[in-house]
Amino acid sequence: MQTKKKLSLKNKLIFRNYLSGTKKIFQDTIYHVQQSNSYFLSCKKKKKIYEDLHSYYFSLSDSINNFNKNPLYYIRYDYELKFLNKLKKGYYSPKIFLDVHGLNQFQTKLELGRLMYFCIKKKINCINIMHGYGKKILKKQIPIWLSRHPNVVAFHQSPKYFGSDAAILVLIDV
Repeated sequence: MQTKKKLSLKNKLIFRNYLSGTKKIFQDTIYHVQQSNSYFLSCKKKKKIYEDLHSYYFSLSDSINNFNKNPLYYIRYDYELKFLNKLKKGYYSPKIFLDVHGLNQFQTKLELGRLMYFCIKKKINCINIMHGYGKKILKKQIPIWLSRHPNVVAFHQSPKYFGSDAAILVLIDV
């Protein structure tokens, strides 16, 4: 193993003369910290908290059901009807498809919360939620849950090529 070569006194003087007109720099704004796993854990915790916050809107049970037996569409009160018509005609194409076949209501609420958080973070404005046929429990509940979320602008039954009456096309305000 080699040892470091030390500078002689002559070379030290040459070095000091060369740097005689410089000032010492003080580091006052940027601190370099070694990254650790705690940073990644806090990001995961933060993401989980936001997903739970978005899932909270779907878990409200004291709200009145304003829909009839078969809710096909919804538009938020402060938006024009043209958004709903464009959604109905397939003008908006979904960027994400969420398939909730085989999930129970609790799992579906969590997945919807994760989806809303992801869409808002990535600025995705149109999604398709495929609930399927089955016993029509999710088909009745998903529109009610979506109508409670503040970022949902409108939703309508999907056009035939996106799943027809077994799916819902949702427009999100990002």
